[in-house]
Amino acid sequence: MPFTKTEVDIHTDYVVEAVDPGWLAKGVKSPKHLMLDPDNCILCRACEDVCPWNCIYMMATDIVEGASDDAVGAEVGNAYAVFVVDDNACTRCSVCVDRCPTDTLYYARLPEASAGARTMGAVPESQRAEAE
Repeated sequence: MPFTKTEVDIHTDYVVEAVDPGWLAKGVKSPKHLMLDPDNCILCRACEDVCPWNCIYMMATDIVEGASDDAVGAEVGNAYAVFVVDDNACTRCSVCVDRCPTDTLYYARLPEASAGARTMGAVPESQRAEAE
């Protein structure tokens, strides 16, 4: 039976919150974080589907409307979706990395100059995989 792609709505109900630095200091976490190369992403959402901890979200770009940092809105630009990982829930199990058909996901350390912040993975609509 051939694979049939079905349309799935982009989440609009996730609330983006800062990770509590005190909690991070107590927890034992890998120094590496899940990263996304938006140039390779085809918006198939396989990573979101396979995540056993439900910590990966492809969010509608309006989650950054009214952000206090103007750079956040500029970073999203005309993207179709924003890739969000809940680092409070992510265990770095690598299931999503293994599942990604385009090798878009990878683990990396955040640059020291980033002060613990990472850039958002804004994925343009033009990269969406075509339904067959």
